[in-house]
Amino acid sequence: MSLERDVRIRVHALLDAGKTPTVMSRQLGICRPTVYKVKATGIERKVGSGAKKSLDGER
Repeated sequence: MSLERDVRIRVHALLDAGKTPTVMSRQLGICRPTVYKVKATGIERKVGSGAKKSLDGER
């Protein structure tokens, strides 16, 4: 599951506001480890991240 960009932006805004990861996870409805992951990876997703296309083209 990938996080939408707006959730990543909100995580960084709350980090800048000095909120703790526990408070952020409760407020945004995401897991605490996800907060740490967003903090480490940044707002923008890496190129090539996400689900890969299937061979039959249905995805």
